[in-house]
Amino acid sequence: MKQLNQLTIVGIDQGYVEELFAVLRSYEYDPATVQLIVAGGGGQLIKHFYSYDPAQITILDDLCAAAKGYEYLAYRQLMREA
Repeated sequence: MKQLNQLTIVGIDQGYVEELFAVLRSYEYDPATVQLIVAGGGGQLIKHFYSYDPAQITILDDLCAAAKGYEYLAYRQLMREA
């Protein structure tokens, strides 16, 4: 039963990542011409459940990268208002 649950979760994760890239392609994402940079937890899903070319997709392994980026943007906004 545990193995079946793991297979189900892996299938769901793979399906999610495939759907994500389908949406990107619907917005005319072309991996041959666009360097994709993924920050945060989404990168881990791509890394483990999608076959990708590291020359076309850069994954920032820091799970807090997105939060750090927003923190930096907030800091810059506060400095501009000061």
